[in-house]
Amino acid sequence: ADFVRTRAATGGRDRPPRHSPRDAMVATRSGVDTAMSPDGPSTSGPGPVASMSRTDSRLESLLVRDPFARRPPRAIACVVRGTVGECAGHRADKLPLWRSGMLLVVAEYVAFVALSLWGGTPAPKNKSICGYLELLPDWIFFLYAHVAAAGVDCTLFQALAVFRRERNEGHRVFGVLRALTLATCALCLAGFSAIPRCLWTAHQNAVLTWVLATSVAMFLSFARDRSLERYSPFPLLAWAVGTCFCVALYYESSMRFYAAEATTVVAYILWCSNANHAFFRASFSVARVAALDGALALVLTGAFRYNQNRVCKVTGMWR
Repeated sequence: ADFVRTRAATGGRDRPPRHSPRDAMVATRSGVDTAMSPDGPSTSGPGPVASMSRTDSRLESLLVRDPFARRPPRAIACVVRGTVGECAGHRADKLPLWRSGMLLVVAEYVAFVALSLWGGTPAPKNKSICGYLELLPDWIFFLYAHVAAAGVDCTLFQALAVFRRERNEGHRVFGVLRALTLATCALCLAGFSAIPRCLWTAHQNAVLTWVLATSVAMFLSFARDRSLERYSPFPLLAWAVGTCFCVALYYESSMRFYAAEATTVVAYILWCSNANHAFFRASFSVARVAALDGALALVLTGAFRYNQNRVCKVTGMWR
């Protein structure tokens, strides 16, 4: 029919219908050896046009659509987005490495754990992160404080992002409640990072409130944000596992409890990273972490040492 219309439009002169280079590519990639040529379609076999129509959906995904549209299995995609999704997204966007501030946060936390356990500091009677903090030198403590400061930064960003999203969808009051829950997470994280365990009541209240507020915030994120393309529930799963083991091993002074605490910290870092990724944060660079979060880390370090040395009656002893 195309050939007849073309012949009529050209006053009876034979001229084959035009085909774009994409048609030739599709025909060639589909395995048909009768690709389009200036002489028109071949008369043998069904021809490339028919072959293209039968395999159009498959070939569109290969030649036209984004190759990332062919997604891996859901479980694998969930783990990838929930762990390295933010940094992988930066690499896919061809951003320089220094734009991925979360890499610095992760490196500092790994260094903090390694230096705490194997850096020559005697283990506390109560083997926990908070127990180690009162014994570590300031430069090792600063690594922890810097990670905590970055967590405060990311949590406040997420609070603003979810408020804007809920407001735009007509749920302003719910957005305010979610933002306040996230702000509580940030405030309590800064609180127990500045209040040593020797001030038991204040420190423990800040820790427990942080755990409860973070649990609520993570479940609300799952309920409200899982429709976002970049969201992953993997940090929530890691948080649930770590928290359950912390509760089960709470009265046990062992490395098992320390590992459970470390799992919750890692889960919180992954949650912050996934929120940056899901809400397209582009400003969390190494420079921001080093400068802005570094300044907050210095404040947390100073506050912790002041409370430990001036306010606590006894330090290094725990219930």
